[in-house]
Amino acid sequence: MRKLSLTALLCVALTGSALAAATSPAAPTPPPQIYRVRVRPLCSVLHGKVAPALGMMIQNDKTIAKSPALFNAYIQGAESVDSQDPDQNASARQNMSVMRMENLVSPLADNVLAIQKILEDPQAFGPTGNAQDDEHLADIKKKMLTALADQQAALDIISGFVDTQQLGAMQHEGYGYISSIASGDIGGQSGAQHQQALSDAIGPTPDPLHPQAFDQTALNAGLSPNPYEVDLARLPGLALGYNPISRLKEGVTWTQKQAKRNERTLASSVLAASRLCAEH
Repeated sequence: MRKLSLTALLCVALTGSALAAATSPAAPTPPPQIYRVRVRPLCSVLHGKVAPALGMMIQNDKTIAKSPALFNAYIQGAESVDSQDPDQNASARQNMSVMRMENLVSPLADNVLAIQKILEDPQAFGPTGNAQDDEHLADIKKKMLTALADQQAALDIISGFVDTQQLGAMQHEGYGYISSIASGDIGGQSGAQHQQALSDAIGPTPDPLHPQAFDQTALNAGLSPNPYEVDLARLPGLALGYNPISRLKEGVTWTQKQAKRNERTLASSVLAASRLCAEH
């Protein structure tokens, strides 16, 4: 349909009304139809759903990219604390690294949750009545979930590390009181026996290499698990290495590489679908 300017359309309407008035003044003239807008469902989903989700995935990549340097800072602090000539500020730098990594968790978790909600919207990714469009949307959804799984794996590693360090700090805060309580014989137990009993009651620090997955908490309440979820036990970086914190860093680095590869294929699919919208 040829596009006309509003001025030209107004002139056509006025001319038509004047001719109608001259020939049959008693007959009413219906308003002219200027144009009709039809939005292809595929294009609507790309603009209203896929684009915001991609924006959040880009934010996630930038947030995750901050974590390897923070892991390195924590490792350097730990090495200094354990050395024969420790740096007095090393422990403070470790705490700062953990605090900064904690600040990465909430933005990542919020974006992961929001993206999953978008992808599970049946109105957006349900049947459109066009087989070709349905195929494109299904392909985009699958590739977005695959890339999102890589980001969620990185989030699990970072969050698990932060939780472990915070729980460990909470446990150690009470050891001074435990020593005071267990300094003498209590209830027929020696001080060492009583202190060991209290330590056993507190329990061990969770294993930082096996953090709890987010689908076991309230984060994903009401959402189905991502079918492409990454098994952290199979990450190469987490299976090798002497320093356990270095292994966590390598695990995050591995998820970054995987995400980049999966995001490239996702970008190709989105561009292919966008071209269909440009043609209409």
